[in-house]
Amino acid sequence: MKIRIFETDPNAAPKKRVSFPDDVVGRVRSGKAIDGRPVGLSTWRITTGDPDVANAVANAFGGEVAEWETSKEDNLEVVTKTDTLPVIISSPEVISARLVLWGMGGVKIHECDGVTFLDEERYGQPCGCPELLAERKAAARRGHGPKPDVQIRFRLANDPELGEFRFHSASWDFLTYLHIYQSELEEVGGPARCDLVLEKVSFVPKGGEMAGHTVSYRRPVLRVLGAAS
Repeated sequence: MKIRIFETDPNAAPKKRVSFPDDVVGRVRSGKAIDGRPVGLSTWRITTGDPDVANAVANAFGGEVAEWETSKEDNLEVVTKTDTLPVIISSPEVISARLVLWGMGGVKIHECDGVTFLDEERYGQPCGCPELLAERKAAARRGHGPKPDVQIRFRLANDPELGEFRFHSASWDFLTYLHIYQSELEEVGGPARCDLVLEKVSFVPKGGEMAGHTVSYRRPVLRVLGAAS
């Protein structure tokens, strides 16, 4: 799917990087809920409903297989010991992006590509989102605007026969660089060897409660390395 989110604010899109034939067998996650609150992790967490897949992940990347509370089928989790997952991405087409606003009870209120609506009733009509990226972020923070919903499908490079996994991100930062990742995959021209990385970022805020103190967090980054053998 072509990324249209920066059509109205091209200056917000960086010009260069700084610094499925079968079902999905598992999800790659960058966080988990602790006491009902989302918490970011420093290593990748993988969930699946298949014990064989869970054991293969634990053997390859460390961690223990454990059950976790969920209403979905992927009731097994492995909090791995790695912040870098070597993966194989078949083509740019397995990457999709949209902006979504969810309401109470998981009701979808707004779904667009940044320019037009994607839902069936209003498909193709102007979505009315602010043109500038900064304004879209501000609306999302206030709960009035949609947030990113980026999805990538891939196979683990060490064991492609396990099946396809899916990574989902609501990160504005990851969305910002998505068109670069797609361009790099297009240059490869076929299945590409990549690293999905939880990159550590540190900065010192100039204002707010943490002013003058170092703040660190992890952000998802995709590094396209070249053609997969």
